[in-house]
Amino acid sequence: MSTQANKEVVLAYVDAILRNRDFSKFKQFTTDDFYIDRSAVPEAIKGEEGLHTQMDMLYSAFPDLDLKVVDVVAEDDKVVVRFAAPGTHKGDFAGIPATGRTATWKGLVMYHVVDGKIKEAWANWDDWGLIEQLK
Repeated sequence: MSTQANKEVVLAYVDAILRNRDFSKFKQFTTDDFYIDRSAVPEAIKGEEGLHTQMDMLYSAFPDLDLKVVDVVAEDDKVVVRFAAPGTHKGDFAGIPATGRTATWKGLVMYHVVDGKIKEAWANWDDWGLIEQLK
């Protein structure tokens, strides 16, 4: 696939799965062995169930979380997305009870696209910066 086609797959995945949480489309965008290596989590987030659990936790803590794509850079089979995700802290997050504060979580995720589907991702989110905004 072309670099442009890989970007389109990743952006469609971000919109359908991460933003709209339409997990009925999960297999449309990912390989059977899909996983996310997330810097703040000791074990990889594996498959649909792992990602669904992660997203449910985030949207419980920040129900109005808005995953905004700030930049997209791609080369061959790798696509990097820079996110800025503002949201209102209305539920427990990282042991911090709801504060009602609006905070912006920022992160970079590199996706590896193989044959038109996302096989793996490497995610670095500024959890420390988010927690500091909640204090």
